[in-house]
Order: sequence, then structure tokens, then C-alpha cells
Amino acid sequence: MPLADLELESISGLPVAHLFGEIDRSNAAELGDRVASAIGDQSGGLVVDLSELAFLDSTGIRMLFGLAAQLNQRHQKLRVVVPDGSHLGEILDTVGLQQAAATDHTVGEAVAALTRTG
Repeated sequence: MPLADLELESISGLPVAHLFGEIDRSNAAELGDRVASAIGDQSGGLVVDLSELAFLDSTGIRMLFGLAAQLNQRHQKLRVVVPDGSHLGEILDTVGLQQAAATDHTVGEAVAALTRTG
């Protein structure tokens, strides 16, 4: 069984990447590439759902910053879903992810924010 898994779907025309398990240096680059390949030119952005993620190390954090930078270059936005009270939310706040990408507590909130701002 892989350390992490990825499920991609489209909600209201936006790509949503659900990440499961653990992201570390052994799989962050490959997962980042798979998520990046889901981003279309016509999309207003990307939602990355970390709701079911158990662990994220510094390479996973760099992956999120890299996705945000890639999207920014394309005039698109990244929104990261972290459940309220999650330890991952505290970590992402500490590293300043909010400077690169907004966070939401649910996929629905993230999708609504991207479809509102397009």
C-alpha cells in the first residue's frame, strides 16, 4: 500500500485534489507532479484537500508553495482545505502558507471562494 494516495475530481469545473495518507520526501515530488497535471488552463484555480492527510513534512509543504507559485504565474489561485482544529492547519499557519494560498475548512468553502473570484 502506498504511503499517500491522490484522488482527483472536478467540482463546478474546478479541479479538486484529495490527498490521503502521508506526504514526505519519498513521494512529495511525484504527488506534486500528479496534482499539477490536473490543472487546466481554463480553470480559475485548484483546490487541494488535506482533510484526510495524516502527515506532511517540509517537502510536502514545499510542494504546496510550488503549486501556489505555478498557479500564480498562470493567474490562477490555490486554495488548501484543512479541517478546523487540524494540526496541519497550525503547521501551515506557522510556515506562512497564507501568503501564497488561502485556506478553507471544507472543500465546499474552497470551491465557492474560487467560483466567486474566478
